[in-house]
Amino acid sequence: MSGIDNQPVSEFSLSDRPEPEPEPEPEPMESIKPSGHEKHQQVYAQQMSKVLQYIEGNIEGDLSLNILSRVAGFSRFHFHRQFLAFTDMTLARFIKLLRLQRASKLLVFARQLAVTDIALMSGYENTESFSRAFRECYGTTPSQFRSQPIWKTTEITEPLKRLKEKNVNTEINIVHFPETRVAAAEFDGPESEPLTATMRLIQWRQANGVPPNKGKTYGLHYPPETDGHQRIDVCVSYDGEIGPNPQGIVSKVIPAGRCACIRHHGSREWMPEVDYLYKEWLPSSGEVLRDYPAIFHYINVGPGVEERDMLTDIYLPLV
Repeated sequence: MSGIDNQPVSEFSLSDRPEPEPEPEPEPMESIKPSGHEKHQQVYAQQMSKVLQYIEGNIEGDLSLNILSRVAGFSRFHFHRQFLAFTDMTLARFIKLLRLQRASKLLVFARQLAVTDIALMSGYENTESFSRAFRECYGTTPSQFRSQPIWKTTEITEPLKRLKEKNVNTEINIVHFPETRVAAAEFDGPESEPLTATMRLIQWRQANGVPPNKGKTYGLHYPPETDGHQRIDVCVSYDGEIGPNPQGIVSKVIPAGRCACIRHHGSREWMPEVDYLYKEWLPSSGEVLRDYPAIFHYINVGPGVEERDMLTDIYLPLV
């Protein structure tokens, strides 16, 4: 962004405007009902979304074909074919990659857990088989990843998007976001590495006595300037002075102003409400964006928060 437009917006009386010419009444349109095929597709999409919610909520449990086909309400054979059609991936492969994705987060953000513990939580009987699978997915061993994490887009990214976009919240409220002073970890670099900013902020919080239940955690997501590039500030509300520190944390202010707010419930890997805000709601709303990035309020954070329980409020700054 070139700058932050923080100036008040003047209001004017509607009575000062000339009376508009009456517009012609729109012609009635024939309603178009969804075809039988479209209805079936909607049912399948809803059931696949239900299955994903179950998988994320029971990631360490029994995720056999028998269990998940019952969740979907389909026969085993029919469910497997439908899942493959929706994700372009077998069920077994999908679950394996989802568990490895969770393992990558635990390795970095739950350092109290041994690699052996994470292997067992991910469905592996020993660290050897876990390390082979992890290396296949991330190109490095779990121990190496823990010391130098680099996340990358994996096969599961697109299937997750397809499943999650079928279960998007569309309830939007116009709210006033208060001016908020924050401690911010800035990141400007490859899109595979923004969580390094989260790590720096966690280290600073630990060193300065700001635990997960103290202060509100935010993410400021700036528009990408080039493909494969990302700029983000990971922040925690903080009113104190911030001196020089090895984590590079700086003091910033999120300005007050009108925002459209929508809530996402679940994993923060992919939040379809963001696309809904920009692509569907904004063009039809008549609202105008402020020159400020989207604000993500990560309501519950910390190693004890499961992905299925995560709550995120997304604020779109408006004029």
